[in-house]
Amino acid sequence: MTKLEKLCAAYEAFGRAISDVPDTSANRLAQLSSGVRELVSDAFKRVPKPTPSQIAAGLEQSWRETPMLIQDIQPEWRAKVAEAWHTAAAGYYPEFLVKEEDRLRKIFTRGKIRTEAEFHLVRHEIDILEGAPGDATKLQTLYRLVDSFESR
Repeated sequence: MTKLEKLCAAYEAFGRAISDVPDTSANRLAQLSSGVRELVSDAFKRVPKPTPSQIAAGLEQSWRETPMLIQDIQPEWRAKVAEAWHTAAAGYYPEFLVKEEDRLRKIFTRGKIRTEAEFHLVRHEIDILEGAPGDATKLQTLYRLVDSFESR
């Protein structure tokens, strides 16, 4: 499976998983995600015609930024949508999660969030952990990192 195919499959799985969430922002995400193959098809019709790797790079960046959009979802649905995003990535594009976990590990080791992108990565991890029982220590560390970044 190519990177482009993996991304399309992840987007579609994510769209299906959140299609029943009663939230306007989640509904928009579901529609956009479910229509990814149409978007890709339209992109291939452009002049100059992009390469599959260029389209995959754009989709990957959009996938990376999706957690920022998830933050707009009502709090009672946010964890479900964040988990659906994570599940879709794990099922269809696991190497993406490996890279993101490596970025999180570096932030933990450094003890500091440096950029907006890192902030959103940490914020997304918080959204996932808030919806699942378990690692309270990790969650507290993430809260401290976010608080420190926001107070600068």
